[in-house]
Amino acid sequence: MTALIGPIQGLGAKVCGSFANAWSLLMFSVDSVAAVARFFSRQGFWAAFRVSLQQVHFTGLEALPFLSLLSLLIGFTVIVQSLPQLQGMGAHGLIGKILVISIVRELGPIVTAMIVITRSGTAMAAEMATNRISGQVEALEAMGIDVFHYLIAPRVIGSMVSLFCMVIYFDVIALVGGFLVASTQLTMPWILYSDYILESLQPLDLYISLSKSILFGFVITLFSCYHGLRAKRAPYEVPMVARSGVIQAMFFVFVSSAVISAVFYWI
Repeated sequence: MTALIGPIQGLGAKVCGSFANAWSLLMFSVDSVAAVARFFSRQGFWAAFRVSLQQVHFTGLEALPFLSLLSLLIGFTVIVQSLPQLQGMGAHGLIGKILVISIVRELGPIVTAMIVITRSGTAMAAEMATNRISGQVEALEAMGIDVFHYLIAPRVIGSMVSLFCMVIYFDVIALVGGFLVASTQLTMPWILYSDYILESLQPLDLYISLSKSILFGFVITLFSCYHGLRAKRAPYEVPMVARSGVIQAMFFVFVSSAVISAVFYWI
């Protein structure tokens, strides 16, 4: 019986720690949402707004070359994998539905979110951890500057705007990539190809895809900044908190994407 006490105590400590961490994350989320809500009405708006512009530049503009190549390849791949089956059934008209389901509904938001997590999420977590370790966060608080207004809210807004635009860009380039294959293999004109896409594309598809992009932009920044600010005083904690932020952000993106798709398309 005594041998079981140690493992049970360890398990209990882990469970209590998980609940405490979840509560801290919830409070951090509430404060972040409040900071975003009053972002445009706070003193020092222009200084924070410049941080948002820098975040848009780093998260969105600098990622466009890689995003362009990846979206083009995904558009190629989806059509190349689908064409043999469609040609065998004589169902070329299903090209539009396949592209809308695979790219607009799912791959566009998820792949873009993965790019943002690996590029910007890790950078934000490392930046927040460095600010905490070097004492810059405490210095801002000592000067009476709201950390959420100056550090968190601008990055949240910048990431949401970037992801929103990046998902639209990804979808357009991927559909163009699909057309390049369809025009080569089927000699399909652009007018017919675009008709297939527009017939299959419903307002709900766009609504869900763009809603995912905004949600993912918020969550990626939230997890990255939260774990970054949890660093203490040791430089070796920087990669550790960055890893935690990336893992949790990825997990949330995949789970939330599956739940949203199930709620709106299956029920």
